[in-house]
Formats: sequence, C-alpha cells, structure tokens
Amino acid sequence: MLCSCVAFAQRGGHGSGGRSGAPRAGGSTSDPNLTDFNRALAVQATPDQATQFQTLAKGTEAARKQAQELQQLAAKANNSADFSQQTAALKDAVEDVQGGNKYFVKSFSKPQKEGLKELTKKLEKADSELDKQRKALDQRIEHPKGDSDGIAGTADRLEKALAEFLAQQLSLGKEMGIQTPAM
Repeated sequence: MLCSCVAFAQRGGHGSGGRSGAPRAGGSTSDPNLTDFNRALAVQATPDQATQFQTLAKGTEAARKQAQELQQLAAKANNSADFSQQTAALKDAVEDVQGGNKYFVKSFSKPQKEGLKELTKKLEKADSELDKQRKALDQRIEHPKGDSDGIAGTADRLEKALAEFLAQQLSLGKEMGIQTPAM
C-alpha cells in the first residue's frame, strides 16, 4: 500500500496537496492568465536594462527640450554663437540617444527579442524618422540661406520626432516592467 502511494505521487498524482490544474513539463496551458504571466516574465527587464532604460529615456527627454530651445533661439535669431552651440549640442544629444537605443535593444535576450518584436519595430520606425529629421537639421545648418524660420521649423519637426521616439521608448519600457522615469 505504501509503495502504491509513493508511485502515485511520483507520477504527478492529483490527490490532496498535488498540483491539480498545473500543466505537465513540456505541456502547454490554455489559461490566458498564465500565458500572460509567462510572457511578462520572459520580456521583463534585467536590473541593468532597467537602469540603462531610465538613463536613455531621460536623455531623450533632454534632447527634446534642447530641440524646443533651438526652435525658440532660431525664432529670435540674435546670437549666432549661441545658435551654433545649441545646434551642436542637440545633434550630439540625438546621436547619443540613437546610439544608446541601439545598444539597449542589442542587450535583449532571445525571449525578449521574440516577445517585444512589434514594439521594437515601432521604436525602429521612430528612430528612422528621428534620423531623417536630424539629417534635415544638418542640411539646414550647412546651408542656412539666412532662413531662421526654416531652422525653427526643422527644429520643431525634430522635437516632434523625439517626442514620438520617447513615446515608443516608454511603451517598450512599460512592457518590460520598467517604471517610467521622473522627467
């Protein structure tokens, strides 16, 4: 009698204290809550990723504010030295954000890459638009034509691209279980 109880327990018996309702190893479950939990666990950020993300999101917000400042400065068009410094700082900030984003996405584990594929595509699309607007600013600065309104408009489009990029970053971070940084 004792042997049959032990054998029953080793085979995953469903008596009192057993694992009733739990899938067997290698099996699947039809419970959507468990599926959602497993997906959330697979895409969850590591502590290093969470820290990196916080820094990256803050950098994107800072670049966005620099774009707003450049837009205001271009509207005034009174000091070319300030304007030149602001433009160079903005270009550097955008390049840092884009580089940091690429590094962040490369840090994903295979389950994270698979689970975050759609959000990563949206982020890449926003990055592409950001790159396009950064290049437009470069061209506008190289060939200014005395057109401060054109530079202000380009800075505005760059700020909007940064805002969309930040929105996609935050969406990705939320899916990874990362709290939104205080900005």
